[in-house]
Amino acid sequence: MRKQGLKRFVLLSLLALLPVILLVGLYVVKDPFHVLRSYDGNAPACTDSVQLTVNTCYVSTEAFRFFEPSRHFDSFIFGSSISGYYRIKDWAKHLPDDASPFHFNASRETLQGILNKLKYLDKYGVTVKHALIVMEDEMLKRMPLDNDVLYVQHPLTASNVSWWKFHQLYFNAFRHPELAAYTLWPSTATTQLVLDKGYATTDIPDRIEPINEGYYRWADSVIAVNPDAYFSPEHLARYDQPMRKMPFHDKITPAALELLTGIASVLKRHGTDYQIIIPPHYAWEPISSNDLYTLETLFGMERVHDYSHDAEMGTDLRYYYDDGHLISSQCARLMDSAYNAATLPSVFLK
Repeated sequence: MRKQGLKRFVLLSLLALLPVILLVGLYVVKDPFHVLRSYDGNAPACTDSVQLTVNTCYVSTEAFRFFEPSRHFDSFIFGSSISGYYRIKDWAKHLPDDASPFHFNASRETLQGILNKLKYLDKYGVTVKHALIVMEDEMLKRMPLDNDVLYVQHPLTASNVSWWKFHQLYFNAFRHPELAAYTLWPSTATTQLVLDKGYATTDIPDRIEPINEGYYRWADSVIAVNPDAYFSPEHLARYDQPMRKMPFHDKITPAALELLTGIASVLKRHGTDYQIIIPPHYAWEPISSNDLYTLETLFGMERVHDYSHDAEMGTDLRYYYDDGHLISSQCARLMDSAYNAATLPSVFLK
């Protein structure tokens, strides 16, 4: 009698756990976010038109781990998604012929994230010979979002993010019915559900895998040949927004200053040849004079290049793919300016 009761209890427990067991099995087998297994340094797989939104910090770190043994990277572009269109082919013009560059960026990058990546490279035994840091004004106050699957840092670069926490975040995200349904059966209906919820995107850039670079071949081609076709009235209306007005607010807190000092210290220890670009952003508040002075004092006036006050680029959407990501030809122009000490119209630009 007692044995039958025990069997019944076990059977009922298994039945109660069956949905969880099936969900875990589906997650492990499908690996929808590509965080459980190695994929040869490649970004997550996608269909011809849809991709689950990726964590670019994880993609960048995994790409580095896979390609570094054969490429021996020694030159790095750091920054948020805004830095992604500073093309390495354009940056290479300002590097030695034997330099081996890599995009080590992350969506919504923070000062903490850049410092963590520099420390990771230091620990890995990589000498950072050259660096370009694209440091938009908002980055000076931005804090890590390590409870969000899109922005959580890679456990190998962030000491406060354990592998358990990392995978727990992803599995909890997978538990959303729309994601589980899409993973099991990617039909037109389930695809539209994940797109509507923001779990997936149709905005898929072209990629150059070994250097971890994403770019928009079609957009660059259209802009080069017929810019009016890209910057249509509908496009401009979609991204138009009110201009932010002065005064400019200081954003460097004591905590941010500590992080900036840490970044400067690692770069100095490596003897890195580096430049810092403060880019423009449509309708965003430019960097304050106090914050700019702090950066110039810490890193050197000759290394800090402010374009956030550029009146033309800050107010004309035709410089951007959207409302914040400069088109690659303008990124190349800023790099040329920074490395050749050329000037662009800007209040604080030297």
